[in-house]
Amino acid sequence: MDPAELTKAREGSKAARDRSRPVPGEYTAECAFDVVQIDHTMVDVIVVDRQYRRPLQRPWLTLAIDVASRMVAGFYLTLEAPSTVSVALAIQHVVQPKEPWLVGLGIDAKWPISGFPDAIHLDNAKEFRSVALRRGAEEYGIELIHRPIATPHYGGHIERLIGTMMGAIHLLPGTTFSDIDERGSYDSAANATMILDELQRWMALEIVRYHADRHGALGIL
Repeated sequence: MDPAELTKAREGSKAARDRSRPVPGEYTAECAFDVVQIDHTMVDVIVVDRQYRRPLQRPWLTLAIDVASRMVAGFYLTLEAPSTVSVALAIQHVVQPKEPWLVGLGIDAKWPISGFPDAIHLDNAKEFRSVALRRGAEEYGIELIHRPIATPHYGGHIERLIGTMMGAIHLLPGTTFSDIDERGSYDSAANATMILDELQRWMALEIVRYHADRHGALGIL
């Protein structure tokens, strides 16, 4: 049977169109900080509290990638749901030099990307359409570009980066994996050991390691 017709019969016309229609060319940028993509995800690991090391919850990650260089431009990790505050703090991390921040984490490494991007590419979540974000972007000359609704492939760079980061997180104690089938009988809460600060430091180390790998599409480090 034709896969498109099968999907249409099982899940409806919209699902069939989304899976079968041609995807336009990849979103590109000419040089570093032309465009930075930002998105949120719930992290696939449970963190514990600082005092008793008891399981708390899965944190939220706001992650940014520079489209031209594929470098991670910044991130923000929190126990709170995505908001204008988490967006602002993620952008602050994009803008600031990373080396002093790495030193504060006890990490001797380079993360040579900082500054104001020309444009930030976002989805249509309410925190990405806030008045505060729009006014802040206007003040610093940053263009806000929102994806067309229901077109996740327009954010392909950040989606792939999130997938890469979550794949690495699945190796940590307390991981929830991507779904119930993958987790199986593994007790995520019972195996959780990391507080939020430790997860943040691990993530910084993982990003530095990620930057040292040769990028498959660009063919450079």
